[in-house]
Amino acid sequence: MLFNSFEFFAFFLVFLAVFFSVPARRQPLVLLVASYLFYMGWRPSFAILLAFTTVVDYGTALAMEKARTPATRRLAMITALAINLGILATVKYLDFMIANIVGITGFFGIEIPAYALGLILPVGISFYTFQSVGYTLDVYHRRIPAEKDFVTYAQYVSFFPQLVAGPIERAGHMLPQFRRAHVFRYDNLVSGGWLIGYGLFKKMCIADVISPFVAGVYGDPGAYPGGYHALAAVLFAVQIYCDFSGYSDIARGAARIMDCELMINFRQPYFSASLTEFWRRWHISLSSWFRDYLYMPLGGGHQRAGRAARNVVIVFVVSGIWHGAAWTFIIWGALHGLGLVVERWFRDTPLKQRLARTLPALASVLGRGWTLLLVLAGWIFFRAGSLHDALGVFGHLGTGGAFSYGTFNSLGLSAFQSLTLATSLLLLFAIDFQLVYHPERLSRLASLRPVNTLAGVALAYYVVLFGVFGRTEFIYFQF
Repeated sequence: MLFNSFEFFAFFLVFLAVFFSVPARRQPLVLLVASYLFYMGWRPSFAILLAFTTVVDYGTALAMEKARTPATRRLAMITALAINLGILATVKYLDFMIANIVGITGFFGIEIPAYALGLILPVGISFYTFQSVGYTLDVYHRRIPAEKDFVTYAQYVSFFPQLVAGPIERAGHMLPQFRRAHVFRYDNLVSGGWLIGYGLFKKMCIADVISPFVAGVYGDPGAYPGGYHALAAVLFAVQIYCDFSGYSDIARGAARIMDCELMINFRQPYFSASLTEFWRRWHISLSSWFRDYLYMPLGGGHQRAGRAARNVVIVFVVSGIWHGAAWTFIIWGALHGLGLVVERWFRDTPLKQRLARTLPALASVLGRGWTLLLVLAGWIFFRAGSLHDALGVFGHLGTGGAFSYGTFNSLGLSAFQSLTLATSLLLLFAIDFQLVYHPERLSRLASLRPVNTLAGVALAYYVVLFGVFGRTEFIYFQF
């Protein structure tokens, strides 16, 4: 059930009517049933795996809480991690590992028949697995107590606004919200509605308009000259931001209307002046998860320079693997990891310190340029269908070739669509610019009810008139 579908909004309205009309003690059960119905909309069998994960983590957390010895506590933690990560590795990475083993053995002249299990990847499994693993580790390290009420914990794992594409929430933030009664509030409806509207604008008026052009160029890299590849690289950077942050906005808006609050997952990352800042603004829930549960246990940055650099690269390679079973994702992660290592080394050089002190404007421009170039290069690997295709795109970037209206039209960007896309991008830039540099201005406008109402109606009309309708999935559903 997609957020950008009429079915979801019909489901959501019925859910809200029931959720706020039943007694407070019944709300947890209504939310839990609704979350499972939402998830079963993709495939009913997915709910079995979700329920199994929930039961395992709930039981092992209680076992850790009741354990009388450190060994028993550690055994319960290892059991939970082995089951969670074992399931994820099997359904997401086993075919990839088999294919690489076959390739390696073939290189040495040992022929092994190619074999693929063809397992179906459950939607959102990477997200709810990491959320569950975070809960297990928090209980093990005594950051939070184990949740005693099964329904409360099951809501945390299956909460439908953020179930299939995050944000990856922490138990310490969400469990207290599921323990209290939820009340319908007009202010929540207004602010949540704005988040949903802005998310739909980013998804339907920008990401889905761009999608055919990017898919066409990357689908047949050899058919287009360098200018199209450069434009496709830039447009994909916009597409993935609007697609994923649009989902996060809708998720936060839906949760807020339900009287819950999800964390902010994006903070206008393309305004970053460094790669380090980019990763503080992009997919914040995942980057902070890796920081707390992998980077810090490895030793963080409080070690010798070589080990600190190693830790950064490990984290980003694992992040690439989290995104998908392909070498393109691994290289994408390694590229960002190495970029951060270089950036941190340069940050401590006398040249960088002198430049920041004497020519801060130039230092800022250079930092932004470096960040955008590396991010765009990474997105080429991220989007390409294979490593061969990615290298082909880089090879085409240096070639010439003029743009033609006929090619743009065949790739889904007619003159009218190009005009509406340009308008939408200007609106996006204007809003995100204000959110970064002058958020108080938007707050003042939002406090003016006539302006708020008029802008809300205008946004709704804009999405209906210029948005793409067609049940287009969100990019991060595949992860």
